[in-house]
Amino acid sequence: MQPGATELLNGIKGIIFNTLMPELQTEQARQQALYSCILLDHLSARWEIEVPQLQEEHAELRALLIQAAAVTDDARVRDALDGAGEATTAPGALAAANERMRRLIPALSRELPAEHRAAVLELDAAIRAYIRNQHRLDQAVVQIGGLAW
Repeated sequence: MQPGATELLNGIKGIIFNTLMPELQTEQARQQALYSCILLDHLSARWEIEVPQLQEEHAELRALLIQAAAVTDDARVRDALDGAGEATTAPGALAAANERMRRLIPALSRELPAEHRAAVLELDAAIRAYIRNQHRLDQAVVQIGGLAW
């Protein structure tokens, strides 16, 4: 069985602690090595939650754009939905699809049509809920592994 990303990161951390640290001559070099280990812990913890967060955002963005397609004739919305496809588990593909959809959110919020008042208000509320949820997810990411920016 091949090691996963978390095991590989833990292996790198082990090399830093067991091989490099004893050879480092200055306190500054040792502190930088320890800081590198903290960053590896953060990366390892983030790796575990990245795909579920990307999938959650993907589903939320698709639902938001489907809702927007019902109240606007904006071709960008339909193009983004066509290009988004179904959620995959590949982090890079998910992140790219999410970014394409995410780019439409500011334009949608600025260009809400005046007709279909009730549907537009629901879409506006959905956009605001999406933004709040993204803020919550961003806060969760920066708190991983005891690091806060």
